[in-house]
Amino acid sequence: MADCLGTQFHVDEKRLHEVLDKAKAFALTKGICMQSEQQGQNGTMLAQYFPLTLFPSVVPRACFQEAVDCMLDFNTLTHKVAHDHNFLENSLKNVLEVDEFTQGLWKIYTQVREEGYSQPFSLGLHRNDFMIDTKNPGHVQIKQVEINTMAAGAASLGSLLVLLHRFTLDIMGKHYDKEEVPDNDAPLGTAWGLLKAWELYGRKQASILFVVCETESNIFDQRHLEFTVFSLNPGVRVLRRTYLDIYNGASLTEDKRLLVDGDEVAVVYLRAGYTPAEYPTHKEWDARLKLERSLAIKCPSIQYHLAGLKKIQQELTLPGSVEQFIKDPTAVKRIRATFVKQYSLDLGPEGNQGLELGKTDPDMYVVKPQREGGGNNLYRNDIREFLEKHTNSKERNAYILMERIFPKAHKNYLVSPGRSFVLSDVTSELGIYGVYIGSATEEKMNMQCGHILRTKLLGTDEGGLCSGHACLDTPFLVNEDQA
Repeated sequence: MADCLGTQFHVDEKRLHEVLDKAKAFALTKGICMQSEQQGQNGTMLAQYFPLTLFPSVVPRACFQEAVDCMLDFNTLTHKVAHDHNFLENSLKNVLEVDEFTQGLWKIYTQVREEGYSQPFSLGLHRNDFMIDTKNPGHVQIKQVEINTMAAGAASLGSLLVLLHRFTLDIMGKHYDKEEVPDNDAPLGTAWGLLKAWELYGRKQASILFVVCETESNIFDQRHLEFTVFSLNPGVRVLRRTYLDIYNGASLTEDKRLLVDGDEVAVVYLRAGYTPAEYPTHKEWDARLKLERSLAIKCPSIQYHLAGLKKIQQELTLPGSVEQFIKDPTAVKRIRATFVKQYSLDLGPEGNQGLELGKTDPDMYVVKPQREGGGNNLYRNDIREFLEKHTNSKERNAYILMERIFPKAHKNYLVSPGRSFVLSDVTSELGIYGVYIGSATEEKMNMQCGHILRTKLLGTDEGGLCSGHACLDTPFLVNEDQA
């Protein structure tokens, strides 16, 4: 059981490839897809199946439940951090000396804060990512990798993959309870969050705006969410625009209502804008500012975006930080139980401990900048080289040092275009989705709404789906003694 559910079946290669072909066809018929890199003519949309695993991967039931149980706590913590100006400013002040992207976000935050927020409510559609750490012999623990406050994708595809994995288990004759391959309502919960925010805005004629990239490989995940919103309330129109579209076609009324090509917008859902590459000119920054200044409810608001930066995550591990925001000792314990050690790398005495740890034992740490989307972190010798190069440089301020999590390896078949189909040693990362709506003084919604598993080859450092490092997966829940 512990290695791979597929290894129990002892089937020949012919039979296994038959299951593979069925799984690919199932994925395409159910919409577990991404847009192909090959572009069709005259605007034709070409789809291919999303990278996935052939079978679900084993996850200890207790670890899964611990991750679920702390999601409401993390929703609340993130919200309160986002509304504490002093904490944000003190945490990010050294980053802001050197990191241009964070400077751009902070400039927008400062302007809308000084003007006075047009919209008191923020919508958070978060994903809290964990690995199951095995450093403690004989006992596995769930440990937080990061919390994503912006463009936390794949919720829709992850829910559909449950159906595919039940299908592959069924055709292989594997008996299981539905609780072992649990239902996943992530897109439904996310859609309810968008609609609740739309209701709070209070104008039935207003739309929901998805802000997207010009070219979007993950469009089917986004569209599935859009169509889930429509199925729940057909009266709500969903628009899709890029930042350049907003720069050219959006305006604010005197009372800060956002109009996009004449349509009033109630909710802005940002699926783009979390990397510097998505702001190539001032026009994209101006468009982001226009959105933030508007009366529309933002997901995320600029303060939510800042609260998701890695420096904030590192600062929250310091003694007393969580306790500033969460007064329930049980909730504090749940949150802190997921933390690994993290260190400042700021130039000066505060960051020197982290500097020496990273240079002395780089295999035990990861260096992270204030970025999302995969492909940004430093590992092993790259850590030592970076820290030696920047020992006396403020460039260190843009990074943090985080203790590495060593998840248990297992086996699965990774199904991805261009990848050899072989039984592989892999590791997994568990994501839990949450929805939060609130103002500085009022909570309107706080819920946990589904999960995702991402699985990659053993030894692969990065774990992003859209960056091509990992495959979509589903947890198969077992007791710890079976894992």
